[in-house]
Amino acid sequence: MEIDYVRATVEEGGIQVDQLFFHDPDGFMIEICNCDSLPVIPLVGEVARSCSRLNLHLMQNQNQQQIHKIVK
Repeated sequence: MEIDYVRATVEEGGIQVDQLFFHDPDGFMIEICNCDSLPVIPLVGEVARSCSRLNLHLMQNQNQQQIHKIVK
């Protein structure tokens, strides 16, 4: 079974990601990548500096304060 595909390598911030794109039988494009090498970045607030419980507690308080400001 032959499947046409496109292979790409992208680099951003010194992190290299290999990608493979192909279409499934329904015509949808599928992407396979080694995305595990990408850092996890929170969508809200500042980027976490560490995973300590103290830092987590401080971040939760900041997020609650931001929510209260929006609601008031």
